[in-house]
Amino acid sequence: MSRSSHPSNRDPSKVAVGIALVLFSAIGLATQNIVSRVFFVAGPLFSQVELGGWIAPQLNNIVMLLAIRMTTMAVLLAAVSPLLYARTFSAIQQLSQNLKLSGAVIGSGLCLFVGLTSLYFSLSQISAGVAIATFFIYPAITVLLAWRFLSQRPHSYQLMLMLVIFSGVALTTLSSGSDLALNPGTSPTPGILCALLAGLSFGLYGIFSEIALQSQAPLHPVPFSLLTFMIVSLASSLSLTVMPSINVDPASWQPIWVTTLLSALVTVVAYVLNNFGVRYIGASLTALISGSTPALTALLAWIALQESLQPQQMVGVGIVTVGVAALSLKAKQNQ
Repeated sequence: MSRSSHPSNRDPSKVAVGIALVLFSAIGLATQNIVSRVFFVAGPLFSQVELGGWIAPQLNNIVMLLAIRMTTMAVLLAAVSPLLYARTFSAIQQLSQNLKLSGAVIGSGLCLFVGLTSLYFSLSQISAGVAIATFFIYPAITVLLAWRFLSQRPHSYQLMLMLVIFSGVALTTLSSGSDLALNPGTSPTPGILCALLAGLSFGLYGIFSEIALQSQAPLHPVPFSLLTFMIVSLASSLSLTVMPSINVDPASWQPIWVTTLLSALVTVVAYVLNNFGVRYIGASLTALISGSTPALTALLAWIALQESLQPQQMVGVGIVTVGVAALSLKAKQNQ
């Protein structure tokens, strides 16, 4: 990292603003993880208001929610993209001239579709803290996939941090079913496997993203994100045409729409805050703060949903958080 980009050489007030922006972004992403769980499982919000459980945790319902959310996110990001990158739409128009780049974008979008679908199912089956901690195995998977497909041999510190992350996931998930499953009498195995599948999908998404964002003629992150949102929206909508029809209580549609739209808005705002925050504090500190998402998700689930974890699971979530933050920080420092 160049000296001029180090946070210690920046205006302290701007550093404070940047840290606040990125922290709010991480909280926003953790919040939408909690919101995703509420759709499928009813419970008292902040021990006061009974909320959620509007639809059954079935694949067609999950894909329907994903279609609504990602369409909304694409529209919102398209609206604010000129503020983030003025050449967003011209970059998208020129994409057809580069087949390799186009393929990487399509691959990213499809992996994101599979990953989000699997993650939503996992959140409907097991506690949010456990699901997100397990899902956050994906940075370690990305390192392994980069070694296999991009010939990027991992450094010794990466291998060490991968072991840290894997051990944290093991501590988090190796508990009795009654401590993990949201519904009594059900097995947590499908939820855990879907969280792992989501992690694998996001690992592949990371590989395609690197091809798209770090090629000889790279695509800027803003048009890249907009295109991936649009691909997930399209993939979700097309999938619904071959799935069983949606069967939802008419009275549930209003809270489903309102909550989905709010979740999409929170996610896009978090994305924008992260983009502005990185300008003040740099990529390394941004990665460190963003790596706190598993711990923030567990904390918010405890506060908002009264979802408790065993001491062993709390240690596991903490280990995953530290491992992910350290791996992300070192990756940004080496760029």
